[in-house]
Amino acid sequence: MKKTVLFCTLCAFLCAACSSVDYTSRRKLKGIDYSAYENPSAFTGINDTNNYYGQLPDPSVLGEGGLFQQTEPAVDESADFTSEEIAASYGRYTDVTVVAAAKRVSLGASANSKNMALFQKALDAAYKKALRTYRPSGFTYSISSVGAVNPLSDIEVSCILGEQAANEVGQVTCDLFFDELVRQYNTLLKEAQHHAAL
Repeated sequence: MKKTVLFCTLCAFLCAACSSVDYTSRRKLKGIDYSAYENPSAFTGINDTNNYYGQLPDPSVLGEGGLFQQTEPAVDESADFTSEEIAASYGRYTDVTVVAAAKRVSLGASANSKNMALFQKALDAAYKKALRTYRPSGFTYSISSVGAVNPLSDIEVSCILGEQAANEVGQVTCDLFFDELVRQYNTLLKEAQHHAAL
């Protein structure tokens, strides 16, 4: 009983001590005047209270012109605009992406990291060809290893497009992508085997 009374008394003293602290006192601590926080016009760069709630002046760090008045560099007329055209095909940000098709590609039972490197090269080449041919919005791919014993023996490739592009050119894009992938991989594999035999 005495312990309970002592504990309750201690808790009451702690609560009273915490509630008696005045955080809005105007005393200075280490050279900081906390009274400036009560008056918005006391801050540097804000001269009157109307300006405080309205338009703020340009920050001085960004220079005289401000951030949004910077000019873009001049474009060279002989520049290659292929990448810009590809980027322009992704203009529909609200388009939902869907898996239009998937294909399981066999790299062989004894596939290793060299086979995977060749497969990645073939994948990149096939992706670029399908993208340049049909320019579908949201076009990308995903791969996952699905081999039972050797994870690299079988790779599942998913052809992903924006929903509208999947309805318009999804079938032909994915067909070209997969056909080119298999053709490129077989070509690269034959070249690698030929160089290894020499």
